[in-house]
Amino acid sequence: MSCSVSVSSMSNLAVGKAFSAIIKGLGRDDVGEILFNWNESQLNEDGDKIINYPGRDGRYSRGKEGGKVIIGKREFLMWLLSDAPFDEKVYGANIGSDPEWTTLIRRAREAALNI
Repeated sequence: MSCSVSVSSMSNLAVGKAFSAIIKGLGRDDVGEILFNWNESQLNEDGDKIINYPGRDGRYSRGKEGGKVIIGKREFLMWLLSDAPFDEKVYGANIGSDPEWTTLIRRAREAALNI
């Protein structure tokens, strides 16, 4: 997909607004599914940050510093608005013809670009 919006040149405010629009447009469950398939990350409790609990810490240590990594929204948007969500080497053959995945990604892209 060739996107007319360059995420790398977006302001931090615009990136935040695009991410919020995705959550509002899709809902937490659908965004959670995309995030998990992207890099096994998830939304934090407030739904305003992308987090990951790498390794065993994700299961056993959820304290303030317990292995939690915050992932940039810009990085997520760059992935979302590229061809990467349909990379058959990562997501398996025929990912582009999976109607559920295709719909999720399309809806997320539309929400991000309509801010």
